[in-house]
Amino acid sequence: MPAKHIVLIGPPGAGKSTVAHAIAALLTVRIVSTGVLLRDEIAAGTARGREIAAAIDQGNLVSDAMMHAVLADHVAQFAATEGLVLDGYPRTLSQAAHLPALLASYGRTLDLVALIDIRDDEAVRRLSGRRMCVTATETFPVHVDEPATIADCQRRGGTLVQRPDDAPSVIQHRVDVYHETTAPLIAHFHQLGMLQRVDGAQPAPAVARQIVEYCL
Repeated sequence: MPAKHIVLIGPPGAGKSTVAHAIAALLTVRIVSTGVLLRDEIAAGTARGREIAAAIDQGNLVSDAMMHAVLADHVAQFAATEGLVLDGYPRTLSQAAHLPALLASYGRTLDLVALIDIRDDEAVRRLSGRRMCVTATETFPVHVDEPATIADCQRRGGTLVQRPDDAPSVIQHRVDVYHETTAPLIAHFHQLGMLQRVDGAQPAPAVARQIVEYCL
């Protein structure tokens, strides 16, 4: 099967990262999370990483030119037989317009843009239920709707802490911003005939299987 190249779009709480890993279990693809790439650049302490950190610290988006450069350098490392699942890129119309040319420069073609749909209230429920279990030696995520993870935290003598950005009012703002900024992207890819909507209320493996079927 030829390498597949997929973009994942969805609101906060849609589970894009989890779905990306489920897709990787079904296809020969590399997961490209721009959030991870940017954090890696910052951790490396390079001039580029310092520029990225400065933008983020000021509450600004990383420039399109910087995103293009970071992504291009990363894609260049992969074999042509490996497909890609992009999580977090594109975020702007400029990035969306640039993506086909970026992929083409490495002999790649975008196959599918998957919009993982969940209701706003479900996004708020999922994210506001997140807690961090803080123990004497580690910190790890749990969810109030998952008794097994809560019990695991209790067994380890941990304390549950809610991050400030997981407060319901903050999450609702993030969802509102998502709709405002992503609507043009959805319209763009729909016009190109590349967009497929997937019900994000399903378990992640089912979402991944449906996305893979769209690629076949």
